[in-house]
Amino acid sequence: MAILGKIRNQGVILILVIALALFAFIIQGVLTSGGQKQGNAVGYVGDTEISFEEFGRKVDNYTQRANGITTVQAVNTLWEQEVRDAVLEQQIQEAGVAVTDEQVADLVKDAYRSNPQFQNEDGSFSEAKFKTFIDTQFSGTNASIWNDYVNGQAKTARQNQFFNLLKSGLIATAAEGEMEYRMENDKRSFQYVNIPYTSIPDSTVEVTKAEIEAYVEDHKKQFEVEAQRDLQFVLFEDKASQADKDALKAELSKRLTAENQVYNENTKQYYDIPAFSEAEDVELYVNQYSEESYDPMYTMVSKLPAPARKAATAEIGSTVGPYQEGEMMKLALIEDKKTINDSVQNRHILVAYAGATRSQATRTKEEAEKVADSILATIGQSKSVFDSKFDYFKENTEVAKAEDIGWVVYSGNAKNFAPGFTEFLFSNEEGTIGIAESSFGYHIIRIDEAKAPEEAVKLATISKKIYPSKKTGNDIYTKTVKFQQAAEKGDFTALAKDNNVVATPVSNLKPLDETLPTIGKNRSIVKWAFEEDTEVGDVKRFETAQGFVVAKVTGANEAGNMSSEEASAKVTPILRKNKKARMIMDKIQSNDLSTIAKNQSQVLKTASQISRKNPTIPGAGDEPLVVGTAFGLAQDATSKPIKGDTGVFVIKVTEITDAPDLQNYASNANTLANQAANQSTSKLVEALKKSVEIEDNRVIFY
Repeated sequence: MAILGKIRNQGVILILVIALALFAFIIQGVLTSGGQKQGNAVGYVGDTEISFEEFGRKVDNYTQRANGITTVQAVNTLWEQEVRDAVLEQQIQEAGVAVTDEQVADLVKDAYRSNPQFQNEDGSFSEAKFKTFIDTQFSGTNASIWNDYVNGQAKTARQNQFFNLLKSGLIATAAEGEMEYRMENDKRSFQYVNIPYTSIPDSTVEVTKAEIEAYVEDHKKQFEVEAQRDLQFVLFEDKASQADKDALKAELSKRLTAENQVYNENTKQYYDIPAFSEAEDVELYVNQYSEESYDPMYTMVSKLPAPARKAATAEIGSTVGPYQEGEMMKLALIEDKKTINDSVQNRHILVAYAGATRSQATRTKEEAEKVADSILATIGQSKSVFDSKFDYFKENTEVAKAEDIGWVVYSGNAKNFAPGFTEFLFSNEEGTIGIAESSFGYHIIRIDEAKAPEEAVKLATISKKIYPSKKTGNDIYTKTVKFQQAAEKGDFTALAKDNNVVATPVSNLKPLDETLPTIGKNRSIVKWAFEEDTEVGDVKRFETAQGFVVAKVTGANEAGNMSSEEASAKVTPILRKNKKARMIMDKIQSNDLSTIAKNQSQVLKTASQISRKNPTIPGAGDEPLVVGTAFGLAQDATSKPIKGDTGVFVIKVTEITDAPDLQNYASNANTLANQAANQSTSKLVEALKKSVEIEDNRVIFY
């Protein structure tokens, strides 16, 4: 009651506060409705807003459909699509292009019409099956995926109609057709002297910073760049120490090389664990205590990791290890030893049954086994009889299917074959014919040839992943924090060396990059580097799958034009070539090619039957300006010095060959029109993109 009394007493003040709040709300609504851009948009293409909510939903759907694609890759792909659609939509609306729901439905059905899943028994498209599929696969939260697809098809249909209208208006005139004919078929032959730019050493031609700046200023469009950042980072790997490895090795030795007891927290009881070498069921023992499943395959001694090769001389039933292999600590029990042929050439006859892998047979497994036994009884161990049955079943596959497998390599492609099939190959001698069972059915196999016998061992291996201990993790964290604090003021590279980690430099990071050297994809580090509050010299620690990363921003360039230093690598050769061209031209005082060649220590050369369509000069390369000049000269005329791509040229026309006139040039005109039509869509989109203001805010959200 006291609180209500206070509210009544302050009534006037409350009314004023509420009024001001409502006024602010109304003003905000006026501003936003008046076209002010909001902060929840991924971007704007002209007046078209690409909302984050809608764009984000499309990104989620896209990443679900496209296996293995990252979020940033999906964002970039969809952004380009959204920009393209936005610039086209205005043109499409102005052109009055539209498609009906029936047209879109037919378009969608056409994409699925040939799929047997949606066909009736007579091969016709089943509307009912298609509807059931849509209702089942794209219901609930998945409905938006199907809606996006249908809307995309509608958009594509409108765009295709618009593009067809565009292409229908593209023609080439007879004059353009004739020019195309002349460009390809008129020819010129000429003598030439080429004084290459390489004849003047680069060191003798100075290009100043002011000249580079002036060039960039005059060619701004060529040197526009998006924002960039430079980084240095170190990785403190979250990996086990030698003490951790020694501890795991000791634990494996203690627990599995002798009988031991283990306390079960759930049952509150101790259980006896026999020694590995005393296990009654080795496969069960491995699968119970190992982080990798039991492998029944033999391993060639030469393929064993170095620490396990003592198994070749150790007794069957003894253990080898523990030893480290990669990220695992292993203890191996020697189950058996034998000599195995590493390479076996074979052919087989397969009798499949209903339910077998990749089988279309209808017989039962029992029936298949009887068929296989019958075939083997007929063949016996006769090579000639096997060949006759093989040839028969190769042509007639109703009962069995014959296949020449060729060479199977135990240490290579054997893992690609079914275990039962593989076991038969490497457990029998050359010339053996017999039956093996696998998931594919029953195989009647003949081993034709065997090569490279080698000692092999069968190891039952208990594997444990080597993890860093809690103490090691704490030590790494402490070391990382100390490095981070020191790096904020100290020399990053020197500190990295002192801490036995590598300082990795990264140059020219773009706002939507996501991959860094050595640590792979890490969007959070890149995004931090471009945050508004992040400055050059800032240091930050990141936790990654590999461990802790400490990164430092070492350089920052905002979007705009390149600086003279950045543009130098591109501009300096251009300006240097221009200066060399002027220097060479100033030396040429004669118009006689032989004299010029002699004075410039060059050779007089000849170019024959060169067209403007293919302006390649033998020995000089692509030189369109030089060839174009030749077409502007009369017979026996000599040119002035020409600044070409590779050097300064002086040419003399020796032969003019003009192609004969045609009655009409419609064919050439049609070729030009088709070329223009094929290029029109991409060129239109690029032109439209340049005609509107595009605001890209992807980096804020992703």
